[in-house]
Amino acid sequence: MPVANFLLRVFIVLLCAFMPLSGHAAHPLITEDTGTQGQGHSQLELTSEHATVRQGGVGQQIALTTVAFSYGPVNSVDVILAVPYLRLGNSVATAAPGTQGPADPGFDLKWRFYESSQVSLALKPGITFPSGDDTRNLGAGKYTWSTYVTASYATAPWIWHLHLGYVRHNNTFNKRVNIWHASAALVRHVGDTLRFILDTGIDTNTDRSAASDPTFLITGFIYSPHRNVDIDVGYKLESTESWCARTLLAGVTRRW
Repeated sequence: MPVANFLLRVFIVLLCAFMPLSGHAAHPLITEDTGTQGQGHSQLELTSEHATVRQGGVGQQIALTTVAFSYGPVNSVDVILAVPYLRLGNSVATAAPGTQGPADPGFDLKWRFYESSQVSLALKPGITFPSGDDTRNLGAGKYTWSTYVTASYATAPWIWHLHLGYVRHNNTFNKRVNIWHASAALVRHVGDTLRFILDTGIDTNTDRSAASDPTFLITGFIYSPHRNVDIDVGYKLESTESWCARTLLAGVTRRW
């Protein structure tokens, strides 16, 4: 099944390429919040995502490790640089060796343009750079850009987030370029150190011939042993009528 396996690998690369575009929310959330670091403050985040993707009886293991640095030049604005590293496992169908290497890095700007006592709104444009080797399935091969709008509503101990966006996903794989995203998340604070999260959403399918779009559901928690340190764990299920991906999520964040 070399053709099916090749198509699966292409899908995996495109799936991972989206992560830097929408993966700067409080991990393991995909849905963005409106929070920023504050003027002169910084954040360093290390995340790891290990997925098993199955399509047509073919399975593939992938892993994505991302280092993201955020800095607040002013209170309401963050600049964010994300550097991902992608590992594609051996092919179950053909026993072909896997590959690994740097994927396409991303640069984002988040601007919280409205804030009241409970409601806040933010705009987040971003771009990825085609430095990953697309001939080895490690990048899209072209520049991509995105724009997201996020709304947050806080009423202790609950926080709701709504995330809507568009990705111009230029690529060398003849996949769909215009991608839309919609998601919503619920966060429940338990004391000062623990947050439980539930996140769900939908994206336009990159497969031009697909009959349905992928939806996802994430559950997990964020533990903060210190006000400037977060440790997170999550589980993500994503699927359409023809494929399914199960992903274990983990990360650590340090702010100063």
